[in-house]
Amino acid sequence: MAVDPQIMTMLERITAVSGDTAPAERLAPAEARRAMAAVLPLLNEHAPAVARVEDRTLPGAEGPIAARVYDPGTPTPSPAIVYIHGGGWVLCDLDSHDGVCRELAQRSGLKVVSLGYRLAPEHPFPAALEDCVAAVRWLAAQGRDWGIDRLVIAGDSAGANLSLATLLALRDAGEQPLRGAALVYGVFAPDHDTPSHLAYGGDNRYFLSTAEMEWFWGHYVPAGTDRRTPLAAPLYADLAGLPPLYLTAAEYDCLRTDSEQLAYRLALAGQPHEFRLWRGMIHACLHMAGNVEVMRAEIDRLAAFLRRQATA
Repeated sequence: MAVDPQIMTMLERITAVSGDTAPAERLAPAEARRAMAAVLPLLNEHAPAVARVEDRTLPGAEGPIAARVYDPGTPTPSPAIVYIHGGGWVLCDLDSHDGVCRELAQRSGLKVVSLGYRLAPEHPFPAALEDCVAAVRWLAAQGRDWGIDRLVIAGDSAGANLSLATLLALRDAGEQPLRGAALVYGVFAPDHDTPSHLAYGGDNRYFLSTAEMEWFWGHYVPAGTDRRTPLAAPLYADLAGLPPLYLTAAEYDCLRTDSEQLAYRLALAGQPHEFRLWRGMIHACLHMAGNVEVMRAEIDRLAAFLRRQATA
């Protein structure tokens, strides 16, 4: 189907706010972060109210990491979604995904713990993953101090990569504190000759380009390191023995093939999963639920999956 008209309106508004700012791949990371900050009000527009939001810290792999807890008013203790934000491992933070976490908390009825892991290139692979694994371990062991007794995980884009890699690292260590995962238009391999990269990655018309993904990978996994190591590129991992997964891909997204190939490999491994293609959508559409009606129904489906896994 064609790009959703409400998505087209959002793209026009983002272009107007961005002005003549160069694409991220032509900027230094600090400049790209400032450019992203200018778009944040649009991405968080019309975010719902949540009963309680609290900034906290928890132990990371190399020191404290920032966390934000969204409580829609659940009893204590109760399940929580550990949320890993996207941004190509280089951009974004707790504020960029505030609206997403509010939507998930309200629509799932679960607490959400958003993690502010270390970013590249200051902290390249595996720093972000180490923070996510350490945070999940701490929440599994000490979560009752925060009113949490069960955990699922979710993430978008690079956050979906980190969510899946966290599951793999914990499985390999003989641990399974997570009951399920939602992986939203994730980046799962460094391959840029895929059908979706060729179809939708030639420029920034759909919010994310192949050139920008190459820039992200270059900062996250520096030259000299194998980008296909399974914890950086989980498409190449052994995918057996994981909790149930919910995968989504946006139709007009250069990363679409990543999720389609992951769904295929999960099926070959006999791994329980659901896959949903978001027709007419683009990368970052998860942020646009306040202005894109279709996305509200899709977040409801995703949230329902996480609630089923958390409460099973």
